[in-house]
Amino acid sequence: MIAAAMRARFGLILLTVPAIVSAQEKSASADTIDEVLVTGQYVREVVGAKSDVPLLETPQAISVVTSQSLQNLGITRLADALRSVAGVSRSSTYGYYDAYQIRGFDAAYGSVYLDGLLSANVAGANNELAGLEQIEVIKGPASMLFGSAPLGGIVNLVSKRPRDRTFLDTSLTTGSYDHFAAAVDANAPLTASHSLLGRLNVLYRDAEDFVRFSNQERIYIAPSLTWNIAANTRLTLLGRYERDRDNPWSPVSAWGTVLPSAHGELPIDFSVNNDNDGTERAIHNQDHKQIGYVFDHAFGDALSVSQTLRYTEREVNWNNWVFAAGFVDSDVVDGVQQGHVMGRYVYGPFRQSDEDFAVDTRAHAKFETALVRHSAVLGVDYRRNRNSFADEGGNFDPAANPLDLFAPDYAAALIHDPNAAYAGAGRAAQLGVYLQDHLSFGERTTVTLGGRWDRATNDAVRNEKFSPRVGATYELIPGTALYASWSKSFTPQPGYMTSAGDPLPPETGRNIEMGLKVAVPDGRLSGMFSVFELTRQNVATSDPANPFFYVVSGEQRSRGIELEGIWRPTAPWTLALAYTWLDAEVTKDNLFVVGAPLANVPKNNVNLYAEYVVPWGPLEQLGMYVSYLYNSRKNATLFPEDLDGDGEFDPISLFTLPGYSIVDFGMSYPVGAFQLRLNVNNVLDERYFPDACCVDRVTPGEPRNWQLSVSTSF
Repeated sequence: MIAAAMRARFGLILLTVPAIVSAQEKSASADTIDEVLVTGQYVREVVGAKSDVPLLETPQAISVVTSQSLQNLGITRLADALRSVAGVSRSSTYGYYDAYQIRGFDAAYGSVYLDGLLSANVAGANNELAGLEQIEVIKGPASMLFGSAPLGGIVNLVSKRPRDRTFLDTSLTTGSYDHFAAAVDANAPLTASHSLLGRLNVLYRDAEDFVRFSNQERIYIAPSLTWNIAANTRLTLLGRYERDRDNPWSPVSAWGTVLPSAHGELPIDFSVNNDNDGTERAIHNQDHKQIGYVFDHAFGDALSVSQTLRYTEREVNWNNWVFAAGFVDSDVVDGVQQGHVMGRYVYGPFRQSDEDFAVDTRAHAKFETALVRHSAVLGVDYRRNRNSFADEGGNFDPAANPLDLFAPDYAAALIHDPNAAYAGAGRAAQLGVYLQDHLSFGERTTVTLGGRWDRATNDAVRNEKFSPRVGATYELIPGTALYASWSKSFTPQPGYMTSAGDPLPPETGRNIEMGLKVAVPDGRLSGMFSVFELTRQNVATSDPANPFFYVVSGEQRSRGIELEGIWRPTAPWTLALAYTWLDAEVTKDNLFVVGAPLANVPKNNVNLYAEYVVPWGPLEQLGMYVSYLYNSRKNATLFPEDLDGDGEFDPISLFTLPGYSIVDFGMSYPVGAFQLRLNVNNVLDERYFPDACCVDRVTPGEPRNWQLSVSTSF
């Protein structure tokens, strides 16, 4: 009865990375408001769905990764958190920022949302996970609810919010590369009546990285306050301050990594950047401040309103950030690079300021007409970004700052070029109105109809678009349902112009999908199987008659199968699987080869996870896990290059990245009031390269590394 009631309210929440949760932790969470126990963990409802429709009745694939999973696996990067989600793989954004693809299409920009509002950053970002309750991956077009968004899907980060109890969680972490981190998560009712609840998340992290001369330092503070104004009215304030002082690393050349060099392999810790006792190191600093709120009011069981609002200010600057730029003495003989003097580009001093404002207002209504039950949401959202940027002059002459691989001089002063200075500013805004109605016919059949109108502006360019979605579910037996959906997306293309001087129309996308969702009432088995075809249209491609302009004749298609599942055969064991088969290719283009696989998309992507917690005896509550990740070989780039200077594109520039397998291992054990955790990643020390954009930018994979943490709760 209880499991059935929870399923009716929340539906299936597929947890892609299981967590080791002790009996004490479960008991401590049992009094939490607005949560549900699914497959042994407490998880908030999915914020990104913008409704309380059970996920078993939602005709879209949604995966959730919990904060407990992130903590247990020692994960601090979003790209690593998403590797266990079927359909997600790495993409390339300078090698340093969070970058990933969803269902074969790049989602590095414009896909990350925080509490349902776009978390924009023109320069790129590494999102902090310490202040999150969960990560939601909404696959396929999300334009019907969110407006302009990548075709493959979006990622919604859900902030931790105050709870109706007192606790203090603390942790210390050390590990490879002189890693040190300290975190505090404090929560308490602030009044005797519990009308005011407060929570504070604080993190300090300082660590070098596996690439020489690189370092990351972060201060993160996230306060939140909930005011229970009345039994049916609640206001939650959410704040955030983040300060980064980093020495970033850069991707490396394909020569000596995935393409042959006459001088052998580059070391995995090879640095393209300078050092000179720290005075010439690459610098990447960021200051991030935001304030916002979530307001909820229920007029009764049938009608409620919600509003989410956030204002953000962000400052980012970098300097002396160096990237490979071919070889000054390049000489490719029989496909082997003979040169050893690497050309380099220098970026910075660069500064950028961003100011974001976003608000989403929603009204939910439940009613009946004849034999049909309705759960409708009507929403209006608006977002605005203003940014300004300036670069005092990097240097884009590869020969001005060379690096000899035989005798690298990392102390040489970098030469900047003031003539390369540039500056600018931008404004973007989007206003959208959306309506969705979830219709229930009897106890087994549902139909979801939705549409959204958007007006998106970028500087002086305005686009208007309508994004529909139609879907249905049918419950075969309790806890098992078929689903199918059809939906469309759009993404503006600012900066692309036709030869007539007109801006290009937005990219559009279409998704056809069907699948099966399973949530066995006893929680021992949950999973999802999906088959889909996404078509990306109006893709900007070079104008054959005017090479410096564009036309929208490009088209790309991704067909795939996803399988995610968690099985608990007995209480001590948890087994999980995420498998993706993708066939993503160019179907029309004026530059790219038709039929070419899309870049950084493995045809086969497998993630396996097994966990065992000793149930009794002297080692009771000792937890152990092992995970396995496999990516098959993949195309590194679609852009052909002239590598030998003869004016012709060289086929070897369209290279592939080898497949790779990664094994991780971890243990946890309670010692009195403390919890010890050890995580060892890439146990077999696999040499691998997960993504690339071109011959000069191949991202090295992290070698074997470890983290040891101790945590306690009061």
